Parts: sequence; C-alpha cells; structure tokens
Amino acid sequence: MAALVTYPAIAAPAHTSSAFHVSYNIAFWNIPIGHTDYDGALGANTYSAKAHFETGGVVGIFWKSFVDATVNGSIGPHSISPATYDSHSQNHNRPLQQVKVTFQNDDPITFADPPYDAKKYPVSEAQKKGAVDPMSAITSIFSGTNADDEHPCGNGAQVFDGRRRYNVRLTYVKDEVVKLGDGLFNGTAHLCELHYEAIAGYPQSDAMAWQTSPKMLADFIAVPAPDAPSGRYIVPIKLWSVRSLGTMTVTLDSIKIDGVTALAMTARN
Repeated sequence: MAALVTYPAIAAPAHTSSAFHVSYNIAFWNIPIGHTDYDGALGANTYSAKAHFETGGVVGIFWKSFVDATVNGSIGPHSISPATYDSHSQNHNRPLQQVKVTFQNDDPITFADPPYDAKKYPVSEAQKKGAVDPMSAITSIFSGTNADDEHPCGNGAQVFDGRRRYNVRLTYVKDEVVKLGDGLFNGTAHLCELHYEAIAGYPQSDAMAWQTSPKMLADFIAVPAPDAPSGRYIVPIKLWSVRSLGTMTVTLDSIKIDGVTALAMTARN
C-alpha cells in the first residue's frame, strides 16, 4: 500500500541497508484462519521484498489458498519506484496463477499465466499512470515514505496489481494505548482508518460492495531503524474490521530488524 509521493528535500539519515521482517496472524472470531510474512531488504537507493500468505486452521482445510509475491525497485526517504512485481497464487481448487508487472518509465506492462481477459473489466493507461504494485505499496508504508507528523500512518496508496486498479487511503483518527501479548508491544499507537476505493478492473457489483463495506481500522507505531531509508519503520501492529458475522483481526506476531528480534517496542510520535 503506497502512493508515489515526493516531499520537499530535507536532510536524510545516513544509512547503508536494512533487513526488515514482520509476520501476522489472521483470525475471525478469534479463530486462526491464516498467516502472512513479509521480508524486505532496503538499501540506500534500492529495495527488494518478498511476502507469503496462506490460509490455515479450519479455513485452510476447506479453502486452501496461498500467495507468494516478490518485488524490486528504487527507493528514497520519500519516494518509491517499482521495477518488477511477480506473484504466484492459488485460490482453493483453481489453477496456479502467475501475474508479473514490469514498470517501464512508470508504465506497467502485465504478463499473466494463464492469461485472462483484461478487456472485460478494463483499466485505462491513464488510470495505471503513477500507480504502484501491491508489494511496493506495502514496502512504502513500512518504510514511511509518505508518513509525517500530520499523517503518522502515511496517507495512502494508488495500486495496480496487474488486473485491478484501486486506492487505499489512510486517515489518522487518534492516539490510543495498545498492549499486545508476549510483551511485543505496550504503549501508545496511532489509530488510523483504512479506506479502500475500487477504481477499475472490477465488476460493478464488486465495486459497489467495497463502497458499502464495514470500516477497517489499524494501530500503527514507529520503530527506530537508523539504516532504513527514513530512519524508522512504520508498522501496523493490529488491524481489524467488524463484520456482520464477527470481527476479522490481523495481529503482529513477530518483528525483526537486521536479524534482531524487536521486543517491548515503544511508539515514537
């Protein structure tokens, strides 16, 4: 999740490279249903990252799904530019799907195997312009490329995943005290609301469903990391959405910076 944003030039912290790892547990009604991991290598000017998601628990038995994705590109304290995004996914008993998006002069070119009909729900070239892939968007959020005092969680993303074009906006609500289990975090976090806007590449019914979907909220903290592009990582430690049948939660399970486990973290405003 991350828009390509450039701020006025300011002095950036000196850094070489940083390795960043987070993992999350996903639950519904406090019943585990999945798990996801993210690993990023962020250098002075370049980045690469990989992520894995899979269903688990009872859901994994009846509806096995997974996603493996990678990305690389260039990055700075307040900007990100993807080069290549590659994902492999499988949903239940459907065939394995590869989607690869190559960004040439900021114009994304999509390769899909098996191919799909991109003309059925088209995304125009103008709508793709300036958008980044999902992995670059997530990397931008973590690296804090568009976070500041007014927008401590960042301010959102313009995303194109090879088929769909959507926006993810983040709006700051308030600060609140949050405590996670296992001593992972106990302190003040920034509560922000996530807004998902379907732009193109969807059936009309899906686009309308997103417009009326329940609120999504998340608690974010800033974790100091001198070798990160902006000198810290912006980490969502808990995300949730109250649905008609129960609450969906995504909770931080582990975090490592340069191979060292970060425990008892304190939020930095």
